[in-house]
Amino acid sequence: MTTKTLISWLMIICPIGMIVVFAGVEPAIMGEADESLPTQDRILSTLNAFSDKELAGNVINLVGLLFMIGWLSALAILGKTLNENGAALGSVASLVFTAVLAILAVSLGLSLGAIDLLAEGNMDAAVTLELASESAWYGFPQLLGIGYALLGLGLVLERNPLPRVLAGLFVLAGIALFILAPVGDGLGFLLFLISILLVITSGIFLLRRSD
Repeated sequence: MTTKTLISWLMIICPIGMIVVFAGVEPAIMGEADESLPTQDRILSTLNAFSDKELAGNVINLVGLLFMIGWLSALAILGKTLNENGAALGSVASLVFTAVLAILAVSLGLSLGAIDLLAEGNMDAAVTLELASESAWYGFPQLLGIGYALLGLGLVLERNPLPRVLAGLFVLAGIALFILAPVGDGLGFLLFLISILLVITSGIFLLRRSD
C-alpha cells in the first residue's frame, strides 16, 4: 500500500467513523446532557452518566479517538507529502494538525482524571477538571481552520495531488472555521461538517487517482 493510498483511505473512513460514533452511537447509548442546566450541574450529570456506563463510554471514546487520530494524521501526512512549491506551507500545516492531536490527548487525560475523582467522591474537583477538559476544545475550530487554510494554500501552489478547486475549498473552509466558528455552536458545527465532507471528497479523489 502506497502512502497516497493510505492517506486516501484514512481521509474517507476516519471522518465518517468519527461522525457515526460521536453524533450517532454516543448519544444513543450514553444519552445527551441537558444544556439548559447550569454548567456545574450539566457537567456533573455527564460524569455520572459516564460512570454508570463506564465500559461502554470507554469503548466509544477509544473508537472515536482512533478515528479522529486517523483523520488528523491523514491531513498531517498529506501536508508532509508536498515537496515542491507548497512544501513549506504543507510542513507548517502538518505541525498545526499535530497540535490539534495534542488537544485531543490533553482533553482525554483531563476527562479520565475527572472520572477518577468522581469515583473517589471528590465531586467539586471532578467538575473542575471536566470543565478544563471542555475548555481545551475552545481553540479547536480555530486551530483546525488554520491547518485547513495552510494545507489548502500548499495544495494550490503544488498543483498536485488535488485539483485547484478542491485545494481552494480547503482554504475557504479553513478561513470560515477560523472566523465564524466562535459565532455560534450551530454555525460552527455546520462548518465542521462541511469541512469533513470536503476531506472525504478529497480522499475519494486521491484514491481514484492512485488506482
